[in-house]
Amino acid sequence: MHLCKNVFFNRTKHIRMTMTIRKAHLALAAAMAASALISCKKDEDTTTLPYLDGTVSVDFEPALPEYILANDDTEYTMTPKGASHPDGLGVGYQWKVSPSESDSYTVTKEEDEDGDGAFAYNFADYNKDTLRTITVTCQAFADGYSSLSASYYVTVVNYGEKGSIQRAGYDFKNGSSVTDTRDGNKYLCYEAPDNKTWMQQNLAYAGASGEDAIGAPYMDAEAMSNVFGRFYTWNEATGGNAGSDGSAIQGICPDGWHIPSDDEWTELAEATMASVHTSWRDGLEEGETGLRNGEDWSRDGYRISKEFMAGEKLDPSVPDTDEDYDSDINYGKEARSATFNTDTELWPYVNEVGDPTNNSGISAIPAGYARRTNGLWSYNGVFEYAIFWTSSVDEATGKAICRVINNESPVVYKDARDKETFAASVRCVKD
Repeated sequence: MHLCKNVFFNRTKHIRMTMTIRKAHLALAAAMAASALISCKKDEDTTTLPYLDGTVSVDFEPALPEYILANDDTEYTMTPKGASHPDGLGVGYQWKVSPSESDSYTVTKEEDEDGDGAFAYNFADYNKDTLRTITVTCQAFADGYSSLSASYYVTVVNYGEKGSIQRAGYDFKNGSSVTDTRDGNKYLCYEAPDNKTWMQQNLAYAGASGEDAIGAPYMDAEAMSNVFGRFYTWNEATGGNAGSDGSAIQGICPDGWHIPSDDEWTELAEATMASVHTSWRDGLEEGETGLRNGEDWSRDGYRISKEFMAGEKLDPSVPDTDEDYDSDINYGKEARSATFNTDTELWPYVNEVGDPTNNSGISAIPAGYARRTNGLWSYNGVFEYAIFWTSSVDEATGKAICRVINNESPVVYKDARDKETFAASVRCVKD
């Protein structure tokens, strides 16, 4: 992807832009292409049989999203198309869902039968609340010919205590929470090192019922709204009102909450670093702070970003017989990253960053960012960036300020982005 020339898109000193996908992300990479044709191939065959004509594809009714909520009992009707017999004869269709109650194909049309070969399936029938990626394969066949097949993927997700995000530093049992009375969404909140109460999860408010939705969930899949939160343009988040003069901007936050200014974000970072490092203010004059708003949060020898990354500290006092024991303690790790759907680390270990200690308590997840062009959304940077709007505006450019955490940098960047097309995550702080 082409990235702009400023801030987190051109930090070559700190960020190595790479197109290499980590092994830990390979399973999810398949899920990110869900609901679109992933493979349309001729099955391998040791014989020299000729192939059927055409290319298999599938129409879904309703449209198959890339992510579905656990226990979603929607029945999807899948109608194949595109394959044909070289001699004008009939083509058969068979289907397989994996994992499912059966490893064998289900034939919906023999080659000499009439019909369209449609297949109806409810993913909750077998997968229930298991968080995983499911593969749907359609195969066209005819006697004497090699078959054609197409595969599609959908990922089952959930939110809450047993949801897709684990080890993020959430305390569902004893932690505080606030309910947004507008839609009933509940958010964990906590008293941060700056003595203010912050939301610990990304906002997911979609607007008033019956009106056009505000923002967008990841990959346009509503199932991801409460998992990653929604992406909002700055104008959507703030109502177009800046808080640069120190005023609190409620924007789309619930009553009694507001979108933090860059001053407030910086105060949180400063308080966090001072609480963690006894030497943080060494060498500073009285009243001087190590971090300043309107600048990158950077100081030689300190890994600031890891204090915001979602994760939880390891407890070396936990016996190795305890179910919470983590063998990484034996290797000197201080903390472990939050995970997505159990096996995908959100913040894999990088030498320049270290373990995601999350001492700020913010539990930032790398949901990436979005852009809206001609009414359509595109999504980028997942598992690389956590980006949060502030209510502040860059006076020099007139653009909106956001704070950027990158998976390979110890620095937390200040960036200024377009107010109408660039979309980021939102956290709210209590008035």
